[in-house]
Amino acid sequence: MKLFRSLAPLVLIVALIVGMGIATTAQMSESVLRSAHDAEWTGLDPHVASTVSSFHVLANVVESLTTNNDNLELTPLLATDWSQSDDGLTWTFNIREGVNFSNGVEMTSEHVVFSMNRILDPDTGSGRVAAVGGAGTVWEAMGDYAVTVTTPEPNAILPILLSSRATAIVHPDSVDENGVIVVPIGTGPFTVEDLDGTISMTLAKNEDYWQEGLPLLDAVEITVIQEDAAREAALLGGEVDFVTSVARQAVQALQDNPDVNVLVSPALAYKYIGLNLMREPFDDVRVRQAIAYAINRDDLCAAGDFGLCTPLYGGPIDTASPWHFDYAPYSQDIEKAKALMAEAGYADGFEMELMPTSTYQDTVRQAQVLQAQLGAIGIRTTINAPEWAEWLELEGNFRYDGYICSWNGLIDVEQYYYLQHRTDEVFNFTGYSDSAFDALVEEGRTISDFDERYAIYEQANQILVDAVPYVYFYNPAFVRAMSPSVQGYVLRPDNNNLYINTWLEG
Repeated sequence: MKLFRSLAPLVLIVALIVGMGIATTAQMSESVLRSAHDAEWTGLDPHVASTVSSFHVLANVVESLTTNNDNLELTPLLATDWSQSDDGLTWTFNIREGVNFSNGVEMTSEHVVFSMNRILDPDTGSGRVAAVGGAGTVWEAMGDYAVTVTTPEPNAILPILLSSRATAIVHPDSVDENGVIVVPIGTGPFTVEDLDGTISMTLAKNEDYWQEGLPLLDAVEITVIQEDAAREAALLGGEVDFVTSVARQAVQALQDNPDVNVLVSPALAYKYIGLNLMREPFDDVRVRQAIAYAINRDDLCAAGDFGLCTPLYGGPIDTASPWHFDYAPYSQDIEKAKALMAEAGYADGFEMELMPTSTYQDTVRQAQVLQAQLGAIGIRTTINAPEWAEWLELEGNFRYDGYICSWNGLIDVEQYYYLQHRTDEVFNFTGYSDSAFDALVEEGRTISDFDERYAIYEQANQILVDAVPYVYFYNPAFVRAMSPSVQGYVLRPDNNNLYINTWLEG
């Protein structure tokens, strides 16, 4: 029985593949891609990292037991196959033989158990405990090339959850004396070399990579250029070959430039404002609903992503996904918003700080639009836009009123709800807690049938939308730009930045 409906039709329409063909040995010799990333990575420990900027690197260095192919279909990676016991409590994964870590050591089931137990260990501080079975899960080696996973409750979607690189298999030597991974030793197509803090590195070809003939590049030289204009100037000036993000206002001009290839894909992602339910007045659901009714999502879409987006009037899932739900109560209604404010005791409004990050200028533009929109219902706002590292610290310690951000890489329905909103989950940064919601998202993990899961999450979605810990803005598009010499790169709606099949022509 399928665990989820394939998103293949979406990807086949919108994921553009540049320069399909067979690269010759001459074409691939000494091929070094110069790539400009748009944000600093916030660490390279796959079990702890939570930012897109980190996984834009890690996706090329470490691998998980399962993965999603370019059509977003669940497929084997470090596991060859898997099965579930009749009682639903135990999964068995057969491990691929002949796979070496980049240090030359063969990967076995013991390395899988080590990696999973590290995620489960509270001292690690991983936010991915639920993805490897949850607290109380037992991973055991069954010989060199098989593992069993026994969960406290039936878990029908474990192979889906394990497709994230955040559940990567790493060699124990990756972990230093402080229990931290600075540079992971993985099984991926590249290794990290010449690491310079969080601003530059080289991904060097893993000569011992298990997939024969891959990767096609000898190296990827990564430089972080946070400013949109500077990043695009570097591409146009030939200083870099590839950029991971393009300012939305520059997309049309770059598309018109014959010396640049631009890829655009709808994103399995959403942009939003998270409200701090641990502070007054955001602990009052009427205030949160007032904010949801006050905003004009078309204007936010235009300001943040210059129209390359689809407004969201309810939950976080776009109509292109099979997991979309129709419940959408929050069309702009200023009078209703004012009435809710008055009912909550804030007819004269209140002061509020909006927290975008200067690292992502779209969030700053969104905040500026929100200032005017919220002012219409008496909410007087200031904007604090710290750098990304400081922003993460403030968010993680609940030192904000409303933070503006996005979630990416969302394929299965659980990935839109569980980590962000279940009570006390590591990535629940709003303080939202609802026992009925928790029960539904926990039940959703025990069922594999699509229709049954859809009905469960439809209820959970309505509870969440009514409670408004997040006010959803829109689903964005992803954009990459590159020199025409860059071939084979696939822009995926899950934002998984993979260089494995990329090569340079000429």
